[in-house]
Amino acid sequence: MIQGLTAAASGMAAEDRLAQLLSNNLANQETPGFKASLAELIEDPVFAMERYAYGDGADGTSIGQMGGGVDFQEGVPSFVEGGIETTGRPLDVAIVDSIASGEVAYAFTPQGARPVSGTVQVGPGGRLTVGGLPLAVYGADGQPVAGLYAVRNPLYQGSELLSQGGGPTYDAAGRPSYIIENAAGQAVYVPGSETDDPYAIRVGNADDMGYHAFLPVNYTDASGQAGLVVTRDGALQLNAQNVLVDAAGHAIAPVNAAGQVIVGGRLVVNPLYHGTQIFSESGAPVYDANGQPSFRVYDAQGKQVAGGRLGLVDADVTQLEPLGEGEYMVGSSYQPQAVTPLLRAGTGRMVFGALESSNVNVAATMAQMMQAVNAYEANQRVAQSVDSMLNEAVTDVGKVQGG
Repeated sequence: MIQGLTAAASGMAAEDRLAQLLSNNLANQETPGFKASLAELIEDPVFAMERYAYGDGADGTSIGQMGGGVDFQEGVPSFVEGGIETTGRPLDVAIVDSIASGEVAYAFTPQGARPVSGTVQVGPGGRLTVGGLPLAVYGADGQPVAGLYAVRNPLYQGSELLSQGGGPTYDAAGRPSYIIENAAGQAVYVPGSETDDPYAIRVGNADDMGYHAFLPVNYTDASGQAGLVVTRDGALQLNAQNVLVDAAGHAIAPVNAAGQVIVGGRLVVNPLYHGTQIFSESGAPVYDANGQPSFRVYDAQGKQVAGGRLGLVDADVTQLEPLGEGEYMVGSSYQPQAVTPLLRAGTGRMVFGALESSNVNVAATMAQMMQAVNAYEANQRVAQSVDSMLNEAVTDVGKVQGG
């Protein structure tokens, strides 16, 4: 009965976290460029029991597949593009991605493990490839492991190669569709042989993987530490110094003529400019009848940068973490020296005088919210029932009734 109580309690905790996530999505249905988060739930206690040692000398002894509840793992933003809404406001900018829809997988490239668009296929030696490149194999720490490859299992008798998320499929005999081998062709891991998979490949689609376009932002945290983050919220504003800032009040970082971020740089709108348009199609300044530029770009030392402009950068969305107010941290850091190697010149397109709307599906989110509330209440009733039975067991069972 204690097991039932803990399972119900974990379900209540998970549904409570889910309701918070959905509430945040609904609260941002009008936030430009907002990306709704999807919940990731796992039956973690089953995996944990396999890892723990029980008794003297025991080493991860399996005690069966009894579930112990569910855990809310994380909220993963969906980068499906929102609609483009024309505002006519000169400082508004909508971002349109150039990434092709469809399958994306992570492969070993000369620059390391990178997302590559395309369908996973079986290449030479049975290795799984995308775009002719071998798929990257990731360890339990989330880092790519050099010298390991996902290889089609020669014993596999099924037709499907991958399940959702890049996991293997299994044939009628329980054989996985692929195994992990080293460079010498020796099997180092067979999926399904362990409860807690030590290796994995990453396969998804353009909605939750790959490079998407963002505006770079000069971020400052609560302690005053400066750094670099990105945003999709194009509702830009001017501060008291005529510096272009995002919704959080952080300065937009310009790019140079080569499309590289000018860390600590500023775009300063010219108060002497008389015109209605601020940006050209490429994000460069425009000039009025008197030859005054609409804005100027300065670097971190205050020196004017020729060829500087408003521009985009591409970031791998699997490396992003929401900071709030439409901003994302890249690679678990906002230190420029750690972030800039993870960014590349933007391939997206800017639409000025328009905003990208939130991608929140209000009707679907409300339905999910109702399901979460109902599930929470169901788990609550189970917990109350178990508690009642435990109380009866303690107070009534074995009681000798007086004659």
